[in-house]
Amino acid sequence: MLAIRAQLERLACSPVLQQSPRKQRFLRHIVEATLAGAADRLKGYTLGVEVFDRGSDFDPNVDPIVRVEMGRLRSKLIEFYSEQGTTDRVLIELPKGDYAARIGFRVHDAVSRKERKPRNDDQDLGTRPSLAVIPFANMSADPEQEYFADGITEDLITDLSKLAGLSVISRHSSFVYKKANKRLEEIGVELGVRYILEGSVRRAGETLRITAQLVDAKSGEHVWAQRFDRPIRDAFSVQDDVTQRIVAALAVNLTPLEAARIGHEGTASAEAHDSLLRGLQCFWIYTEAGNREAQALFEQAVDRDRDYAAAHAWLARSLAFDHSMGWAGSTIETLERARRHARTAVELDGLLPLAHAVRCWAELWAKNGPSAIESGRRAIALDPNNTDARLFLSLSLSANGQGEEALRQIESGMALSPLPSAFYLWARGTSLQVLGRHQEALADFEAGIRLRAAFLPNLVYATWVCVDLGRMTDAQRYRDATVAVTRGGHLPIGNIWLDAALQRRCDDALLQAGFAPRIVE
Repeated sequence: MLAIRAQLERLACSPVLQQSPRKQRFLRHIVEATLAGAADRLKGYTLGVEVFDRGSDFDPNVDPIVRVEMGRLRSKLIEFYSEQGTTDRVLIELPKGDYAARIGFRVHDAVSRKERKPRNDDQDLGTRPSLAVIPFANMSADPEQEYFADGITEDLITDLSKLAGLSVISRHSSFVYKKANKRLEEIGVELGVRYILEGSVRRAGETLRITAQLVDAKSGEHVWAQRFDRPIRDAFSVQDDVTQRIVAALAVNLTPLEAARIGHEGTASAEAHDSLLRGLQCFWIYTEAGNREAQALFEQAVDRDRDYAAAHAWLARSLAFDHSMGWAGSTIETLERARRHARTAVELDGLLPLAHAVRCWAELWAKNGPSAIESGRRAIALDPNNTDARLFLSLSLSANGQGEEALRQIESGMALSPLPSAFYLWARGTSLQVLGRHQEALADFEAGIRLRAAFLPNLVYATWVCVDLGRMTDAQRYRDATVAVTRGGHLPIGNIWLDAALQRRCDDALLQAGFAPRIVE
């Protein structure tokens, strides 16, 4: 008993819980009740009243705070035992489906965590069942509910992509097929996937109907299909059900960590999640006005639930986007806000891949190469299908002169995002440039320019690499295009994360081409 209570205190004082008195109180209550043989009293209602100070009229079916906080606490314990507590003798776990603790003792651990051979997720991307989730149709009477249907789709992509046993196509490629008039067999061929998940969402007042079907894109046969009629407050549980059914239908083997992480437990506030979904709809427009509106909605989500890690992460990403495009009135202040919210997201949920990916991106802009690389690798370890994490990590590695790994990461990301992207082409071109493969790099930059002529990075880097190749006429042409896009202003995307030697080289190249960018500092 003394060993268990000592472990309880070690957990409560650990980095994963020391900043959250509420989670400490919750854990102590659960463990003490379990030890006292009173586990049968650990119900949603009693926990809401005794731990979360809800009144006697508390209804856990209306207010899901206990369920959500249990999910967060469960994730914190998993994080602790995967990091600091890998050799701890006493194991305190919180199994899904129960509020009682499970307490055990580790007999031995013959192989230390550092000695275990890590799985190379890059090597098995092509050996797993491949899946694309195409945008669910909005069947609501109100066309403005489109954001909600898109949000359901994004949540499913996020949940499924965490599973190392699946190869899941990125949002970028999946959403190209929104309202596309194509047969699923065609989409399967174009995306290179065996399975497609499609469906529809109908929202009417406080009721929700979601239909989902998993189709074998090769044969056209339905592998699984179901309709869910639930109250709107149960939207998260429907997504969890769909994820579990996909896992079962495709016979995906889950690790204990993956099994514990399946499900949406990010917030107890439906209003906060709704603000987040509305913000995402604005963010993906990729305009200054859209990003401003997205920021306001992400801030609203944070205000409605200060502990909502995903809201902090998306706010950080929108702020970093603002900074990178030079839209912010005070770019340094904006970047620092992005870094603060990214750190908060990681502190709130260390198992959220998005939080680590966004932190990688923010630290890259702050020129903190080692921190950016560490965060990017952590994101991919948690979510091997996370194409944004691979993109951000690739750029971070290129900035630190690690061209070979940068190229591997971006090519793995492009395998999961098979439709062309100017952003991905720029990242691959950058890694090739670091490796001295200038002609191949230029081909990528030029392909990116053909896709999006106004995407500055490809224009700037095409100018640079043309100077390296001695093609000064082409360098001048790309220089003129850059000035036209920026209307003669500074180059906000610049090269601010490059090391000093590369930065000087870039400045010299651009000077030779006829202009000097004013790098954002």
